[in-house]
Amino acid sequence: MDARFSRLVVAGAVLAAGLGGGAPASAAVTYDPEAHTGFVGAADVRRAFGWTPATLTARAGRLAFDHDFWTDDTYSAVCGGRTYPLVHHREFGRYELTEAVVRRDRPRSSTGYGDGVTGFRLTGASSGISGTSVGPAVGRPCPADLGAAPGSTIVKLRLVSSATGWALAVSSGQVRRELVTSR
Repeated sequence: MDARFSRLVVAGAVLAAGLGGGAPASAAVTYDPEAHTGFVGAADVRRAFGWTPATLTARAGRLAFDHDFWTDDTYSAVCGGRTYPLVHHREFGRYELTEAVVRRDRPRSSTGYGDGVTGFRLTGASSGISGTSVGPAVGRPCPADLGAAPGSTIVKLRLVSSATGWALAVSSGQVRRELVTSR
């Protein structure tokens, strides 16, 4: 091996080690959408809301996790003489998830125990709701958001595709953040 190449490899390894050591570790969400179980690391929740560790620790007991799911059908619809793509949200629902806050004990301080949150164990669905909606049909009014002339009706309709998906989210009060989405 050439001496210059050898020095370059060593310099690159030192630089990579220095960069890797300075970056904070990133927790990963592990979630089984069929069983509604998994683990969400504290870093993922803090990142989603822009919180400090202290803020997460203070609000951890008031967070709520949920699992949304859906089936969207995409149609080619002829309305008012023009063809438009039309997405119909056919099936939809939400499971409210049960979670357990995972904490690490720290030594006693002057203010008591400092138990930092390390994450949230998702242990299953506690409740859920789902529904379906009636799809578009020939002779029905064209949806207003298509831009067709008022009073136009669907004159031709063809199903192009169907897609299913789900999302794992966390809420704090009225603020909801998606952590994982699968389409």
